[in-house]
Amino acid sequence: MIEPPFTHERYTVLEPLGSGGMATVYKARDKQTGAVRAIKVLDESLAHRSEVLKRFELEAATMDRLSHPHIVPLHDVCLDGEYRFIVMDFIDGESLVDRMERKRLTPEEALEVMIPVLDAIQTAHDNGVVHRDIKPHNILISRAGHVFISDFGIARCIDETDMSLTRTGMVMGTWAYMAPEQRADAKGVDLLADIYSLGATLYAAVTSKTPKDLFAADLDHTIYRAVPNSIEAVIRKACAYWTSDRYTTAAAMKEDLELTLQKMKRGEDAGPGFAETRPRISPSHDQAALRPLPAPEPTPRREEHFRSPERKNTTGLRVAVVAALIVLVGLFGWMFSRTYDEVNTEAEMVEVEVPAPVRKGRIGADDMASVEAIKPALSHSVPEVLNVGEDLKIEVDIPGSKSYDRVIAWYRPRTGGDWLQTRLRKVGDGYAGRVSITRFYLDGFQYWIEAKPYTDNLPRLTSGSESAPHNVDVRLN
Repeated sequence: MIEPPFTHERYTVLEPLGSGGMATVYKARDKQTGAVRAIKVLDESLAHRSEVLKRFELEAATMDRLSHPHIVPLHDVCLDGEYRFIVMDFIDGESLVDRMERKRLTPEEALEVMIPVLDAIQTAHDNGVVHRDIKPHNILISRAGHVFISDFGIARCIDETDMSLTRTGMVMGTWAYMAPEQRADAKGVDLLADIYSLGATLYAAVTSKTPKDLFAADLDHTIYRAVPNSIEAVIRKACAYWTSDRYTTAAAMKEDLELTLQKMKRGEDAGPGFAETRPRISPSHDQAALRPLPAPEPTPRREEHFRSPERKNTTGLRVAVVAALIVLVGLFGWMFSRTYDEVNTEAEMVEVEVPAPVRKGRIGADDMASVEAIKPALSHSVPEVLNVGEDLKIEVDIPGSKSYDRVIAWYRPRTGGDWLQTRLRKVGDGYAGRVSITRFYLDGFQYWIEAKPYTDNLPRLTSGSESAPHNVDVRLN
């Protein structure tokens, strides 16, 4: 008899369900209640590593904070003894990726799966939890058709210092669902990264294809060929490159999907994107449209109408030469009129020094004199108080210079923690972005802004700093 890899006095292991880089999930029976559970057991080889264990504990704490009909519930946690494990409900069914491989979902079925997921993610965000790993593999569907989202906090349980954990499946398997800012910095992301992953997951559910750089869809018009127009609009907004262009909350995205589903059930959807646009013949005019047109009356021609190919080419060249002469005459006339105007208005002209355009890299001494005269400065107004549920609109002006290509707002709860970031985009003469204020910031919100130039001679500008950020009170409406 083969010894089970995991034994416990309360649980009887029935079979393994799957494994990842840091844990294995087993199907087990609770000896006290008789209920079937799913137990996630931390790999023994990692249990002695304090950083991995801390993240495993954080996952358990995260799940314990969340209570929602569409989030897999937590039943028990063991963080000492021979094994470290988390006990959850066993979902008797399949994952969304299994469903997609078994049969292609209709657009309506895809929406019916994603709507409860969005509801669950909104609850997580309201409790200050960012999932970071939303994908079809982590969406479970029971035999009764009930939808659950699982693996909250699993990204936090990956030991990023050990490449052997991330090289096989964990990062590569979720890369297609990651927002661009998460690909650059997995730690410094907020709930808007989850919004992107939700849009990418919706795309996969509708098309049964792995999403490919949806934030750059404008460069490839075939990406949305198989997606209905109304769903395409939702995915485009969720997967926008700039975080300020995405849905600010999962609830807002859910509302649009519910309206889209209602339209589809009424048969009002416009159909797949990039539909064929050739003109169609109206049924009431089929015969007239197909009737051959009468032949035109022959036009009497004279012999001189016919020219040899050589004469045709010569005529074309002659026309081109005449046209060129006309352009030259017009150009000389314009130049003469400009000179005449300058001579006659010399007394009214005022000499103005115009600095040369600033290019990437170091700039010359002559141009530097003009830049120093401008003295770029960052201008920003700090709000007095913020309300839960609203967006903090971060607007920045840098008058006198357009040489700042990386303007970032760093933010976090006043109680501390890792700094999250959102990149501000160019809007008119300034920069703008926004951050959604959730219950996560009820104890206060703090942020600071930095602007980095793309020339070596310009200074880095800030409003606040990491050591002295702007502090704003947050209140419930």
